Amino acid sequence: MHVAKAERAAETRERILAAACEVIAEVGFEKIRMRMVAEHAGVSTALLHYHFESRERLFAEAMTHSFGQTGTALERDADTVPASVILARILHHMLPTGPELRQDWRLWQELWVRALRDETAQRLAVDLYDQLHTWLSQVIRRGIDAGEFTDCDVDEVSTLLLALGDGFGIRLMLDDPRIDLAAAQAAVWRAVAGTLGVPDTFPEI
Repeated sequence: MHVAKAERAAETRERILAAACEVIAEVGFEKIRMRMVAEHAGVSTALLHYHFESRERLFAEAMTHSFGQTGTALERDADTVPASVILARILHHMLPTGPELRQDWRLWQELWVRALRDETAQRLAVDLYDQLHTWLSQVIRRGIDAGEFTDCDVDEVSTLLLALGDGFGIRLMLDDPRIDLAAAQAAVWRAVAGTLGVPDTFPEI
């Protein structure tokens, strides 16, 4: 009985977080109201407040939820494919390559704006970037250990990849006519291919 209740609570929480991601991405954090998220999730406002006491808390957990969903999607066959493929998948998911990732990018953009003025949001942004950095670093080290990548400064390469992902991602979100997804992915890969000692063509993922 208690297990079933806990499972229902977890499912409700997941539904609320998914709804929050969609609503925040659509209208922006400053315009969001808890009632809007409750209606979108199909729950009462009271139940929403039971799980999340404030919209700031809801925003922080929605960001973490969005980040975690991407990580889960990339874990498939991660131990059986080359490190270069895993790295290419991560880079692909760091760019707004489809509707879900464009939604994630809108959330990131909301976080950037809040982080400039709010210390809690700033700490959250830095923590998520640290997780991304670790994620990239682990894959690069795995490639080095397997002899697939040339030995290099892993932290430096990871930092460069994050910076390039942000830069190209912003331009893709703006529908800048000078850049498209294929060109962005190719440019990011070429920037590190020589350092990693791999072909400069973006891998099949």
